[in-house]
Amino acid sequence: MMVINCRPHVRPCRSIPSDGLADNEWSTSIPTQYAMLTQPLPLAGGAMLERAGSSGEARLAAALRAEAPWMAAFADRIAERAALSIWAGRPWLALRPMLLVGPPGAGKTYLARRLGALSGCGDAVLSFAGVNSNAVLAGNPRGFRHPQPSLPAMIMQRTNTANPVIVIDEVEKAVASDLGDAVATLVGMLEGGGASRYFDGCLAAEIDLSHINWVMTANRIDRLPAALLSRVEVIHVSGPRPEDAELVLPALWRDVAHQLGLPSSALPQVEQAAENALLRLFRRTRSIRRLRQAIETLVAVSARHRLREVH
Repeated sequence: MMVINCRPHVRPCRSIPSDGLADNEWSTSIPTQYAMLTQPLPLAGGAMLERAGSSGEARLAAALRAEAPWMAAFADRIAERAALSIWAGRPWLALRPMLLVGPPGAGKTYLARRLGALSGCGDAVLSFAGVNSNAVLAGNPRGFRHPQPSLPAMIMQRTNTANPVIVIDEVEKAVASDLGDAVATLVGMLEGGGASRYFDGCLAAEIDLSHINWVMTANRIDRLPAALLSRVEVIHVSGPRPEDAELVLPALWRDVAHQLGLPSSALPQVEQAAENALLRLFRRTRSIRRLRQAIETLVAVSARHRLREVH
């Protein structure tokens, strides 16, 4: 670990050996494409670990608790880890691998993504539903037609942080096959010693994945191997309550805008009748997923009508 401009940094990869390709207008060599990984990357999240407000807990935990009060158990763990990091003199987001277990539509993936956004670490989501190959995590080594680094390496480069939040959604739904076992590969990335010297076949070099903040989600854990369960902190969460509707709706509205790369004010204004219909849907289903889909549909229909008016 090194300090640059008063911020902690680590160098994920010492060097990437040549792949024998020359950089030109038609192709770029692997060392050039992923040169950022050989430079110091910041360990982010320190500012959000500071205590704020009358509760005295980390700003990050307080923000998550305010957005999803039904997931208090998750916010509690974040508060505990934040306090430990500050006490140990490690001012960056450093979580034990977590597994959120709860009913479908409870908002597990949404809140895990918010952890990355609020902390400033950045985030990525990979669904294991129907996955039957470990290539989604391990990437493709050199020699393949399309070599690709491991998912954590690519996310570190995209977020420009050494400790992004990587969400593995529906981790219990992966299926092992002749193409590999995604869960077994994940276990190898969670191991402290192994993760710090993980060999990436595309980079042809060891890369430090030990600072990745892993958050997995599942509806049930009886199908998960003991090897995975022994390496994660299992957190059981409940679904949202009907009275959370007024809290969830504006938060999802902002999230949809963010995903579209727009400010919330740029989204179409909805009539009160439409907003009431969205609130009724959530109170009936108590599903974050269903409400988000309804908002996306409403935005799409409104955008379509606007285009018709323009033309």
